[in-house]
Amino acid sequence: MLGQWSAAIAEQTKEQKARQKMLDLEAANALWRLQRALKTDGYYSARVRLNVWRAAAIDAGKFDPQKYEEYRRQLYEKSMNDSLKCFEYYIEQGSRHDANMCLQTWKMHAKEIDQFDESTYQELVKQLNDLKEKQAE
Repeated sequence: MLGQWSAAIAEQTKEQKARQKMLDLEAANALWRLQRALKTDGYYSARVRLNVWRAAAIDAGKFDPQKYEEYRRQLYEKSMNDSLKCFEYYIEQGSRHDANMCLQTWKMHAKEIDQFDESTYQELVKQLNDLKEKQAE
């Protein structure tokens, strides 16, 4: 009787170790994909990778809220930089509507990580209005 009980515990422990190993591997793979996405992908793709990594790390018991905030900040900073480039491109192309979409994305993401600067925003709005006036001529 005692032998069956200890064999069952050993089997359960073996299964738990295998499951934990699989969860750790999933979390490591998700982290690698997130880091790559932050370098190469756009906002939405990287945001999905951030969420997948968070879920995998929580499942594996290895979630670090500070790392999550660090990666989240990197994501939004990259998006802000991309949105400014987008804004400048569409200003040069003379597309007010597209430039405004980029500006609003910049504004939203800047506010998300407490980096919104009203004076910078007003300068960009002025560029947008100048384009409107230029096109009206």
